[in-house]
Amino acid sequence: MDRNELEQAKAGVRLTQLEIDTQLISKDVKQIRDNHLQHMSEDIDRIESKLDKLDTRVWSILFAIVILAASNVIATFFN
Repeated sequence: MDRNELEQAKAGVRLTQLEIDTQLISKDVKQIRDNHLQHMSEDIDRIESKLDKLDTRVWSILFAIVILAASNVIATFFN
């Protein structure tokens, strides 16, 4: 219900201001839940996938550093 319909309902049924405000807040909560939370969820999923890729890159770099250090130790051992 929008504000005009609620004002008409107030005139016809004599709703209190509290009931009108409650219905307006309920409408806003439903709109936020149905629309905005979906967009936020999509954004969070996109950020999660980027972080997963970054995590893989960090582990790859760390593994490469360990391999280089081990190869230096082995090369020093054989010289």
